Amino acid sequence: MQLNNLIEQDETISAEISALNVTGTKITKEMIIVPIEDTLLYIVPIYQTSLNETNSVPVLKKVVVASGNKVAIGDNLTKAIRNLLSPNGAVSIEVEDNSTIEGLIESIIKANNNLTESNNSNDWAQIGRDIEALQTLIKQLEAAKESLDTNNILTNNNTSGENNLVDIHNTY
Repeated sequence: MQLNNLIEQDETISAEISALNVTGTKITKEMIIVPIEDTLLYIVPIYQTSLNETNSVPVLKKVVVASGNKVAIGDNLTKAIRNLLSPNGAVSIEVEDNSTIEGLIESIIKANNNLTESNNSNDWAQIGRDIEALQTLIKQLEAAKESLDTNNILTNNNTSGENNLVDIHNTY
């Protein structure tokens, strides 16, 4: 989900993908994750299918690749990887850690800053994407807080339950 958000937020990559989405066609993409030594290579092939033809076969139009903190696009896997490795062809991305509440809070702050920038530039499509990203992060934070609250309640109940058992035992 993070990679998809970053792809949508990058103007160059987003524009190339949007150019493929023309009337009478359908765009499909699916992420493939390839482990290479101590890193992961994310590959997103983008296919275009004609809706007006019967038995239309999806045609590979673009490939997005990401690794570490860089993302790039090309007409095929070779060109995308070449762009990823090129200093001018890749765009640096920031990978966010949403596995902790602190990480989620940092992500929400960044998403809110992105929303402010989109709002200032009157980019309505980007505003919509930024609001959606912000809402997703807030829901993740709510779920993490609920999980933390549930764990605290269970811990407190166990502690008070043990004390009650000890008190009962001491009275007999």
